[in-house]
Amino acid sequence: MGDLWQSTVQFPTAVNITVYIILVVLALSGLYFIWVRGRAAGFTMRWSTQDILVLAIMGVLLEVYDNLIGDQFVTPVLKLLPASDIIHDFAINDLPYMFLLMVGIALIRKPYVATALVFLNFLLMQLLYPGDKSSVLWWPYGIYQGLLVDIYFVLRGQHIFEVANIRAFWDGLIMGAVRAVPAVTISAVILGPLLTGSTDTFGDVVLNGSLNLVGNGLEAAITAGLAIYVAHSVSRTSTHEVIAQEDVAQAAEVSQKGGAS
Repeated sequence: MGDLWQSTVQFPTAVNITVYIILVVLALSGLYFIWVRGRAAGFTMRWSTQDILVLAIMGVLLEVYDNLIGDQFVTPVLKLLPASDIIHDFAINDLPYMFLLMVGIALIRKPYVATALVFLNFLLMQLLYPGDKSSVLWWPYGIYQGLLVDIYFVLRGQHIFEVANIRAFWDGLIMGAVRAVPAVTISAVILGPLLTGSTDTFGDVVLNGSLNLVGNGLEAAITAGLAIYVAHSVSRTSTHEVIAQEDVAQAAEVSQKGGAS
């Protein structure tokens, strides 16, 4: 067992390419399933201008924390603590990221929301911080971070993330867990060896994936309720602004008619 735990996970190139193609096909199939299931569940598939603006804002916020605040400030501090490797694998530094992701999901609440948010964050990372993950071939990694979240989202139906209750806690727990896995495993076992030549031991893959699953799941679970409250507050503010703008427009129209008469 000890030899297996320390053995390097590295498949032949032909196997990696084959699995890579299968992963792409599965990702496309998953995106199609989200469309079909979303329509069948009664979701509004068309995104409004407000949804796109929220996506852009939240995507930028995710990127600012993920690769600027998180990587440059939070992670170095955590590395100074005892058992820093375990703390890193447990993804303690992902707590603000998962909160922002839950807020984005709660604000938009439409199919593809998780995939769009995470993939936009991934694209911004590729553009702003070019490195060994800048290739288009890494896109499956960005997609798989949100794909299973969206599949769970549409399977749950239209009432997901409506109310900050115990159900929201469990929804957050599951969405956070599937956000982490299988993406980190795919990255370590297939994409890394194939695209950059990096390898990990079997023990590292299992430990990293397991702790990421638990850590991201718990982080999303404990922040889900707060994220829903934030989304409700933003929605009420937006509604009041729209009503105020309509009142101003109506008043101007009445004034113009009065002046004309």
